[in-house]
Amino acid sequence: MLEKIKQIIARKSSTGELYEKRGQLTDAYQEYLRTGNIVKAGEILTNTGKWNDAASLFIQNNEIDLARRAIEKCFKSGKLWETYQLEENNSITIENWLKKNNQTRRFIRYIQDVETFTPTGTPLIIVLAGRLKEADEYKNAAELYKRGFYLVNQGKSSQAIKNEVWLKHATECYAKAKMSIQAAECLKSLMLTEVQIGTDLSKDYRYNPYRNYTYHLQTAKDLNFLKEFIDSLEDFDPFNIAYDLIKINETELSLQLFFKYYGRIAKKYLSEEETEIRNEKVSYCLNQYVIYYRNKKEYIKASEIALINSQKKIAAELYKLAEQEKNGPGEKELIYKSEKVKNILKCPKCNEEVKSEWAICPNCENNLSLNICECGEQVKPHWKICPSCRRKLG
Repeated sequence: MLEKIKQIIARKSSTGELYEKRGQLTDAYQEYLRTGNIVKAGEILTNTGKWNDAASLFIQNNEIDLARRAIEKCFKSGKLWETYQLEENNSITIENWLKKNNQTRRFIRYIQDVETFTPTGTPLIIVLAGRLKEADEYKNAAELYKRGFYLVNQGKSSQAIKNEVWLKHATECYAKAKMSIQAAECLKSLMLTEVQIGTDLSKDYRYNPYRNYTYHLQTAKDLNFLKEFIDSLEDFDPFNIAYDLIKINETELSLQLFFKYYGRIAKKYLSEEETEIRNEKVSYCLNQYVIYYRNKKEYIKASEIALINSQKKIAAELYKLAEQEKNGPGEKELIYKSEKVKNILKCPKCNEEVKSEWAICPNCENNLSLNICECGEQVKPHWKICPSCRRKLG
């Protein structure tokens, strides 16, 4: 009996092969399916370019490796295997199937070099990156976003670079995968790309819209890799970074970075205009550090920084405050001295001494809505010149 069954199986198998040799592929496919030879049936589909159908057939019969290879072929041939109907009212997407069957890493390794584009000009790997991101496959999504960006922009001049947002998506995915160093390097690549684009858009260093790094520093802060990001920016002007760190309320980090490089200012050649801008930022940073230490009542440190910034009058007052603190002055006297440091101000209209918290000059009724000048004095935003240091105000 067993021998008869073997003969029947052999006869049926050979029938499928006979159909295949004759080129009757539809009949061969049906015969292989009827006899349960899923591998041979799938081969018929793959040999005729029906990768989507082959993938679905292999998935239905739990042939995981064969299914993965069929999906790879879909991508490499410019097609997307979308979903497979598992049962009534239930389907599975490619990214979820890969994740469920632990095939994502192997699949990405095979298709990361696919250079096929959709009709709209988007690389297929970018399409998959977006879907992997939605499925929380962040590391693999990040790699594909990066690869897609360089694929689109290879050999292009900075004026033609586009889709830099893919680097931003890659950065976010690395951060969510807790790969801080890779996130930092990717965000740095985005910054360099934007600087390159901005340089072509505007030759004016002062008004180049891509020279402001505050947004990227805030991104790194929000995604918890700010320290790694700062470490990756060693070849950037440290004073620009220190300046922008203050803008996102990271004064401590700004201080550390500023004084790490202050004693050995970069020797990179700067134009006269760039030097002027750097000096303005350095002065602004020093002024903010004075305010920072003064508010913490670390008057000696504040005084030393004020001297570096040529604020001799403020440094002297801060030093007196430090002495008073050391000798234990009365509370009222210390408050008075502290207020005096804050309020070295005069009304620009009538020269009357005023305090920073005053809204109106009591002598001439001039409106006193005050900000801080780079020298440390508080000035009104619409003033044309600082009454203390004679700097022109923007």
